[in-house]
Amino acid sequence: MENLDNLKDLWKNQGESKIRFTQDDISQMVQKKSSSIVRWILIISLLEFILPNLLFAFTDFDATKQFYEQYGLSNSMMIYSAIHIVVIIGFIYIFYKNYKNISSDSNVKNLLSNILKTRRTVKNYIYYNLTIMGIIGINIFYAVYSSIEFQNTLTEGTSMLKIWIISIVLLSLALIIFWGFYRIIYGFFLKKLKKNYAALSHQGDL
Repeated sequence: MENLDNLKDLWKNQGESKIRFTQDDISQMVQKKSSSIVRWILIISLLEFILPNLLFAFTDFDATKQFYEQYGLSNSMMIYSAIHIVVIIGFIYIFYKNYKNISSDSNVKNLLSNILKTRRTVKNYIYYNLTIMGIIGINIFYAVYSSIEFQNTLTEGTSMLKIWIISIVLLSLALIIFWGFYRIIYGFFLKKLKKNYAALSHQGDL
């Protein structure tokens, strides 16, 4: 199938072509492409939610539980986990809702609005994941570094400031790596949605 730009060119010059496209045809094509993109975003977000939990099922629960208990992190990690599950399910629901709206609504104005909502939702999803990772990381560092067990392992003259700086740098690098992953995966789909949005926005110029 020819891409959207070629179809737009055909529409402009269809007086010389046997193939005739209306503006509604172009809108429907953009709608189908956008619906497919949002469906993939929904699938990836589901996989991102399910796969880590499957991997977690094969981890050493006792060691993890012991670590949390040792540094007084059991309650806070339980709260973080509960919040994270609720928020992620909420995002998945919104992705699904956006997918249904884009799939069923052929009105150009509504379609533009739904594309914008989807792009906003994806960006907020990325920001949330990076933020919660940073918060949990800082919380773990603080719990460990302020514990008596850790303090007893330090040699005299050890600078806690340097330890914190190194830890923050390493955490920042980890977040940058995750940000790069999100940018590659979700950024690919966001660019496509942006292109579809631009095509609909300039439909009046066809």
